[in-house]
Amino acid sequence: MIKFIAFGFFLILASCSSSPDVRPGLDGIHSISIRGEDAADTESNAHKQAKSFCHGKGLNIEFLSDETFKATSTEASVPASVFKKGEAVATDLKFKCVE
Repeated sequence: MIKFIAFGFFLILASCSSSPDVRPGLDGIHSISIRGEDAADTESNAHKQAKSFCHGKGLNIEFLSDETFKATSTEASVPASVFKKGEAVATDLKFKCVE
């Protein structure tokens, strides 16, 4: 029994660590908001985390919306030192996990 509990705990930790930016929604619609310097990297990171979140539950993913836009460091609520040129991108993704 202890091995089963330990294994379950490990699975929970593994699923959380692979999708740290996922904000689960009570209505089954989850969201991710990521800021970064490169649009392609930021979008890829958001999609990977969403897929990992759903696959960790043994479900498939259905993307509902995906928006990437330019944002200044103050708009992204991140210190300006994070960005090289004072400008960054933000990706907002909404999705749900389906069978």
